[in-house]
Amino acid sequence: MVSDPTLVFSIAKPGSGLRLITVVYGLLLFVWLSPEDSVVWLVAVLGMGLSALMLTWLVQRRLGGSTIPAAYVPTAGGLLGTICGLGGTLGAAGLMFFKNALHAHVFWDYPPALVAAMFTRAPVWALAGGLVGVGLSLLWLWQAQFRKSNRAG
Repeated sequence: MVSDPTLVFSIAKPGSGLRLITVVYGLLLFVWLSPEDSVVWLVAVLGMGLSALMLTWLVQRRLGGSTIPAAYVPTAGGLLGTICGLGGTLGAAGLMFFKNALHAHVFWDYPPALVAAMFTRAPVWALAGGLVGVGLSLLWLWQAQFRKSNRAG
């Protein structure tokens, strides 16, 4: 797949940009928790964002400053994407439950059947996340090889 052994993917250490994104995400969650609504797409996006943010923090804190050979990038991208997709369903269901518990109404914003339905979507979200991860990693490989070939000639 990748014929150039010198092509590597560098993992950055967490910086101020990631901290700023985390603070902005926290503010978005704070705003989302306030109103009485039961919009499912928004909580799904927030759950996916939570999963992606947690995974980014984990990878950058544990592996920041290291490099991965390009041959392993699609596999790593697929694995991280699968974990992110699975975490997105868990995050969305957790946020639904948290909002229900915070508001403590007789009639929940998100009924228990809706929260349970998020769990049934976990395999599909995991598959979608894995495919997106492989696609993004292949896009990175193509872009890195394209840049390298333009520098050489």
